[in-house]
Amino acid sequence: VERGGNLLWLLDTGPLHGLERLADKLNLVLPPGIVIDPAAAEMNAPATWSLGTSYPPHAITNGFNLITAFQSARPLEWDEAPEWQHHVLVEAAARGWVSPQTKGLDASGLNRNGRPLKFDKQHDTKGPVAIALAMQRNINDTEQRLVVVGNGAFLANSFAGNGGNVDLGVNMINWLTGEEHLITLQPRAAKDSNLVLNKTQLTVISVGFLIALPLLLALVGGVIWWKRRRA
Repeated sequence: VERGGNLLWLLDTGPLHGLERLADKLNLVLPPGIVIDPAAAEMNAPATWSLGTSYPPHAITNGFNLITAFQSARPLEWDEAPEWQHHVLVEAAARGWVSPQTKGLDASGLNRNGRPLKFDKQHDTKGPVAIALAMQRNINDTEQRLVVVGNGAFLANSFAGNGGNVDLGVNMINWLTGEEHLITLQPRAAKDSNLVLNKTQLTVISVGFLIALPLLLALVGGVIWWKRRRA
């Protein structure tokens, strides 16, 4: 980073394990806590998942309108400094909050007592929350670019298929490598479709193709033969 290299930094909740100096270098403020998003619970996902639905204008998010999902995201904050320009890429939890409680939550997002999470005005911080941002500065007459995401697993195999996670990740890589012209929504693979028919529908289709259709063709042929004979 000090030499002007570009970087994609995926941050999980918890300690930085020796990367505190990097956060200071980037003027990042990483408060403890996890983002709680009621919108995720309304879509039958754990409340500890954050749904990205708001994408402020940036080359990475230009025309981007897909929902992205981040499990146990951490909030991202920063100190304004003349050296770095910070641009929010993803905002989540517009009706949610940041909870300092990161332990004692089960996979469904319930607290240790098995109850749904609720906002605690004494300890929690209201949303919306920035969970991904782009940074840039000029160094050695070149532009240095960084992307920081408050979740380390949103591009993992088990989560990459959620909404537009892959599309957003590809856009980030394209921007970091200076390939803005490649930023677009990726082609969506067509989903397999199954047609389920009951016995009555199968009977109607079978009778139609095996009996009704041949009789109709025979009738049409007979009419044509009769008209030609009279002529």
